[in-house]
Amino acid sequence: MQFLLDLFRNNLLDVLTFLTGVCLTLAVLVLVTSNISRSRKTAIFLVEISSAMIMTSIRFTHIYEGVPGTFAYWMAWIFKFFDMFFTSCAIFSINFYVKDLFKYSVDGVKNVPVLSRVVDELLLADVAVLLVLMLSGNLYPLDETHHYIRTSWRYVTYVIPLISIVLISVSIFVYRRRLRKMNFVLLLYVLFGILGASVFQFFTPGLPIGSVTTVDMAILLYVFEIFNLGRAVERAHRLEIEMMAKYQRELEITVDERTRDLKVANEKAERLLLNILPEPVAKELTEHPDKTISQKYPNATVLFTDIVGFTKMSSGMSAEETVKMLNGMTSLFDERAEREGIEKIKTIGDAYMAVSGLSVKSGNDGAVRMIKFAQGLLEDVKKFNSLSPYKVQIRVGINSGNLVAGVIGKTKFIYDVWGDTVNVASRMEGSGEPMCIHVSESVYVQARDSFSFRGPVPVELKGKGLMDGYFVE
Repeated sequence: MQFLLDLFRNNLLDVLTFLTGVCLTLAVLVLVTSNISRSRKTAIFLVEISSAMIMTSIRFTHIYEGVPGTFAYWMAWIFKFFDMFFTSCAIFSINFYVKDLFKYSVDGVKNVPVLSRVVDELLLADVAVLLVLMLSGNLYPLDETHHYIRTSWRYVTYVIPLISIVLISVSIFVYRRRLRKMNFVLLLYVLFGILGASVFQFFTPGLPIGSVTTVDMAILLYVFEIFNLGRAVERAHRLEIEMMAKYQRELEITVDERTRDLKVANEKAERLLLNILPEPVAKELTEHPDKTISQKYPNATVLFTDIVGFTKMSSGMSAEETVKMLNGMTSLFDERAEREGIEKIKTIGDAYMAVSGLSVKSGNDGAVRMIKFAQGLLEDVKKFNSLSPYKVQIRVGINSGNLVAGVIGKTKFIYDVWGDTVNVASRMEGSGEPMCIHVSESVYVQARDSFSFRGPVPVELKGKGLMDGYFVE
């Protein structure tokens, strides 16, 4: 130990110069370090500058102490004053740092402990007492060789800073629950280190060990603040990740909900479109909305049906009754068409039009399926009559042949069929008998092996002349 003390004493000026450079470097680093709060940065910067000034003052005091001449006298006097003055400033800066820790503590309490305010007042009093004692010559007077003479008044300037350090330590210990554990341990280590070094200095005259410990304090405060900054960045990063994960989960939930809503909306739109168009046509129109949808079919079967005497019947009915009656019967026809795979084309007043055999192949069973459908329509009419006060009869006409089908229009479009096959089917219905299925010869040829027919019955069709017709028995 004695060897180390002698080494420190022999190289004191070099050590003080080095420590001064360390403190000034740390002061610059504090200024350029971002993300430290302004009050915390100010406190640490003041600690660094005060420590640098203490080292400088001690160095020049040792240079000029014992040197003859008026200039040396005043330089020794001034730097001795600066030594003690900046020691009070360093303690004041530590107290400032501690108050900032309490102000923004982990439990959210923002009131500053009373002891911290007492320390500020003590240090102001210490500076005033120091100034009075130095000016009056009662504190460290110089002898004729310009060496300091220790007086009893020097204890005043020792006691007040030491009491201040003790009070800061007590406030830290009393309010330790407000501080993070690492802050608590560091501050007590720094303060007890200064106290211990100051006591040790009494037994080592000429070695400013207590003052030198302020440099340790300055270094530790800056390093710990950087450590706190790293932890804060880590917490912020972790919080950002958690928030991003939360937003991602919420976004996924929202996307799933919107996807389900869109799926439901698409299904509704698709069902609505299928109520208007055949499935292949609906798909084609959806994929190519600007395309002209048309197709020629070599052997389609068309059915027409209407109510016998509907004009006379509806004249004695209200509008609501008329619509209700038509809707009830048409709904039965639509349900059957969907069950049996018949394509409803449209209704025109009391007339109902449907098609089967919409295939590019001429050999299909459209005629057979359409006759089965027509027989079902007659059963539906009987069922309707049993439940309705209005008793109706229908005529049914069917014809097979080639036709063209397509979509007409851009708004309120309709799927329709054209051709002579359609016209003949309409004529067959108009020349038919109530509650009978009247078919053309082309239908008869395709379905004669599946049904019994009555005929041929010559029929005069407008625009076509005399043709053979058949009634399904």
